[in-house]
Amino acid sequence: MTGIFCETFGHTNRNKILEFFLEMSNTDYGLADIARLLNMNKATVYNTAGELINKQIITPHRTLGRTQTYILNKKNPTVQFLIQTFHQMLNTICEQEAKLLLSQPSAF
Repeated sequence: MTGIFCETFGHTNRNKILEFFLEMSNTDYGLADIARLLNMNKATVYNTAGELINKQIITPHRTLGRTQTYILNKKNPTVQFLIQTFHQMLNTICEQEAKLLLSQPSAF
C-alpha cells in the first residue's frame, strides 16, 4: 500500500509508515498491525517507528490489552507541515481527475 506521498518522496520504510499515519491521522494503531497492513517486517516497523517516536512524529496513544497504540502527533510543527502537504497533494490529484473526467465525452 503506497500512494502519492511515497511516489513523491520515495518508497522508503519510513515514508511508507509516515504515509500510513497521514492517511489514518485520526486513528491509532499498534505497530504489529501496521506491519501486517503494510506487509512489512515487524522488526523494520518497530525500528522505524522508534525513530519517528524519538522525533515526536508519532506518540503513544493508549494501551489495548498488551498492545501500545500510536497516533500522529498533530501538535508537532513538522507533522502539521506534513499533513498540510499531504492534503495539498490529495487536492491536486482530485483536481486533475476532475479535469480529466470533464474533458471526456459524456457516456449518456
